[in-house]
Amino acid sequence: MKQNQYSARITLWVNRLIGLLLAVLLPTLPLLLDWYCQFRALTPAEYRAITIAFYCCAVVVAVALWNLDQLLRHILKLSVFTRENVRHIRRVCWCCAGVSLICLPAAFIYMPLFFMVIIMSFLCLVISVVAQVLAAAVSIREENDLTI
Repeated sequence: MKQNQYSARITLWVNRLIGLLLAVLLPTLPLLLDWYCQFRALTPAEYRAITIAFYCCAVVVAVALWNLDQLLRHILKLSVFTRENVRHIRRVCWCCAGVSLICLPAAFIYMPLFFMVIIMSFLCLVISVVAQVLAAAVSIREENDLTI
């Protein structure tokens, strides 16, 4: 059990580090895009598509990071097979779907965003399966708790 606690603690801090990185990227995105334009010319429409998609996705990603934080804190308390954890995982799944849907229209303007759409759609499917497995485990645990 110690190894799981150690892994969950590291994952929690990495999750928080990513949240901090997101907070730093929010005000610096225009500067980073200007720097990127030195290497690859962007049309004004591409620049706008990337900017709008990023800021819309940032909200969804923040929700996903918060739900992951809650899930990891429950795991650290050894409260794993609970309906609340299933809800957190399903919210992360919906956040992945949200990022995919947000990036889809922007991908028609800036083609590399199609990779983001594909990756996030696949991740949504994988997380959905994990949520279903956890939900089944919760049902089994609840049934076992009722057994004398």
